[in-house]
Amino acid sequence: MQIRPITFQTNSNISIVQFSTSEKNTLEHISGPKALEENYIILKEVSEQASVNKIFLENNSDNFVFFMDGDILTGAKQNRVLNTSVFLAPNSKIILPVSCVEQGRWNYSKPVFDKSPDIGTSILRAKKAKSVSENLKRNKSFSADQGEVWEEVHLYCMSAEEDSCTSDYNVIYERKFEEFDKILKSFKVENDVNGITVFVKNKLLHIEIFNRTDIYNEYFSKIIRSASLENYRLKSSDKIMTEAEALYKTHTLLDDVERLECFDTPGVGVGIEKRFESEELTGFELSYLNKLIHSTILKLN
Repeated sequence: MQIRPITFQTNSNISIVQFSTSEKNTLEHISGPKALEENYIILKEVSEQASVNKIFLENNSDNFVFFMDGDILTGAKQNRVLNTSVFLAPNSKIILPVSCVEQGRWNYSKPVFDKSPDIGTSILRAKKAKSVSENLKRNKSFSADQGEVWEEVHLYCMSAEEDSCTSDYNVIYERKFEEFDKILKSFKVENDVNGITVFVKNKLLHIEIFNRTDIYNEYFSKIIRSASLENYRLKSSDKIMTEAEALYKTHTLLDDVERLECFDTPGVGVGIEKRFESEELTGFELSYLNKLIHSTILKLN
């Protein structure tokens, strides 16, 4: 994939490369958090009894709606994280595949789900994505290893020295809000950008590419805040990330992905997922009408 690097920024052990792709803003759609804010969609448990790994989504608008893999949804009987990215057609209903990130609660805090200012960290998302790909090959299911997700939540709580009576992943972000917000303010989202590479403590963690620049802008703060949490998990590095190294690693990883074997599967909503994996990475590209909606490349090691 050909990209045009726009800027390199670094602060607080986090380095990012923001870039632009040749094809962007090719499909009109809005983000799931925006749709929730405008009351265009309803997110709720599948039934009164509920199911840990499924929730119900209804789009009552004429908009296509995009949710990102790792989006955190709060409320209902327990907080969840999305197992993959979703492109939802106008005026449609679907069942979303999710994982629980609040093991100790199984009672309603509110009747429906709401958006969160945060997403799952790249390490959690990588393990979840690997599990989803394995299940898609076995039984065509977008389910993840729930026990592994809970273990990751526990490790983040331990690393950040934050815990809650319900083992709530979202509590870490809430209690670290001021710290992470200070880090966020040291980074600037650039114009005409739809892609980002994220490094923490000199380690390349993930690359995200969106169709729309406005949706990239919406997710920028969530991506930086998730990188801030990774600071607590990863070991320090004496090496300083340079712009030249960051650009080289970005181009190399994108080239490596193009050489990987992949398999196609229908998306959860509309569109096609092309999923890929190696010993070092996992990820997918979600497209609709041959136009990229979202691509994520997640490092496993």
